[in-house]
Amino acid sequence: MKKTWIKRENIYYVPFYKQKSKMFLLGIFCLGILFFIYQLLFIYQLPNVSTPWKDLRKEDKQTQQDDGGGEFRETTKILEDTIKIIRGTRLFDYDSYKPNFEGKFRCLDGSKEIPFQYVNDDFCDCPGDGSDEPSTNACKNGRFYCKYQKRHITGRGRDIFIFSSRINDGICDCCDGSDEWEGTNCRNRCST
Repeated sequence: MKKTWIKRENIYYVPFYKQKSKMFLLGIFCLGILFFIYQLLFIYQLPNVSTPWKDLRKEDKQTQQDDGGGEFRETTKILEDTIKIIRGTRLFDYDSYKPNFEGKFRCLDGSKEIPFQYVNDDFCDCPGDGSDEPSTNACKNGRFYCKYQKRHITGRGRDIFIFSSRINDGICDCCDGSDEWEGTNCRNRCST
């Protein structure tokens, strides 16, 4: 009997695990395409919401036409009002002291919402934490955070605050004198 030699490639087909991995990758690719198409359809179904920046641009164009190309007084006033930092707040709460989309201020303990005009109006609207009056002494448990905050090189450290009843009382409680801005001249002793 004559021996015949057969090549191994002809005996075995592509191994099963290679076919399985190809099908798995093809399935993931198809799912990715379907997900992308779904996202596109979902985006096109969203309603057109005008952003405040688009409204500001429209107001800019209107004032430019009215003023004949002069300064835009109204829009700069709007932008200046949004950039102000309220005295006596810590930087961690900076975003909390901005009006929300309804023009309201939420107390830091989350107990209630008040119109943003009521912040620092010498009436305690947030009796739980006194967060609506950081620059006045209207709330009995309010806190005034000093402007100078001693921090470790890593950025850690406790916030230095005084009770808001000690604001503008003639005694410099903060080392930088930021708690006395009416009448009393405090020297900066934070470096000592």
